[in-house]
Amino acid sequence: MRIALLQPWLWAHKLPRAVGAETIQLVARLWRARHTLIAVSRVDFRKKYSGSTLGLLWYPLYAALLLGMYCFIYMVIFPVRFSSAGFGGYDKVLFIFSGLVPYLGFSEAVSSGAGSIKGNIVLVKNTVFPIELIPVKHVLVSIAGLSISLALVLLMIAPTRHFGWHLLYLPVPVVLLTLFSLATVWILSAVAVLIPDINYVVNLVLLFFLFVSPIGYEWSQVPPGALAFVYGNPMTYLIDSFRYALIGMRELPLWSDLAFLGTAVAGAALGGSFFRRLMPLFSDHE
Repeated sequence: MRIALLQPWLWAHKLPRAVGAETIQLVARLWRARHTLIAVSRVDFRKKYSGSTLGLLWYPLYAALLLGMYCFIYMVIFPVRFSSAGFGGYDKVLFIFSGLVPYLGFSEAVSSGAGSIKGNIVLVKNTVFPIELIPVKHVLVSIAGLSISLALVLLMIAPTRHFGWHLLYLPVPVVLLTLFSLATVWILSAVAVLIPDINYVVNLVLLFFLFVSPIGYEWSQVPPGALAFVYGNPMTYLIDSFRYALIGMRELPLWSDLAFLGTAVAGAALGGSFFRRLMPLFSDHE
């Protein structure tokens, strides 16, 4: 009876060591295959819209269309009043766009990466390109696409009062987004092999995040009873960090980025370890 009660504690005691060992092996494989990973990601990025008429222009066009939809909702149908004095119409567009950017990157990474292993299950025994790097490839391609949207918003910011030294902070939220996307995609892509229906749930959750994340409104407009939900939304922290880097506005202290970085690193380590633990089961679903 005593041994049975101690089993959960023993499992929790061994977990950090197991995750650490798996993470070291995963990082080593990433480093060894880095050139192949970059080359394959570059090819996938170019091929993504290669069959379409507009090609890579779809990246900024999609961002612009989504921005237009959001601006129509929060500036025309449900006009939002901002606490900052002299916050004009163009300022509101920049406010919305800077919050929309991390959602675009995360949504692209998760929607394409969640089914990446199921769609490439024949590569399970491929020794040239390790299977655990396929989700990483999808995240890198999504970040490359995000850079086009970032270039667009930077062009919009350049002639305004929001252009400043805070733009040098931009690599920080990009790293936060990359690590959090990796953690999420590693877990979802592994689960999707065993439970393919998870892809339908993922699409619904991404749509849910689009409307409940603080993209087009300030926290001061959120009812007190719903603030716990806002704080529990990981997109909140990414949006706040990107918004500070792009237009110099934020509602959370700077140390929240450090806390989120620790969470994202731990999540990526757990996600990668979880993926590697499930890898032996993938061959049964070929």
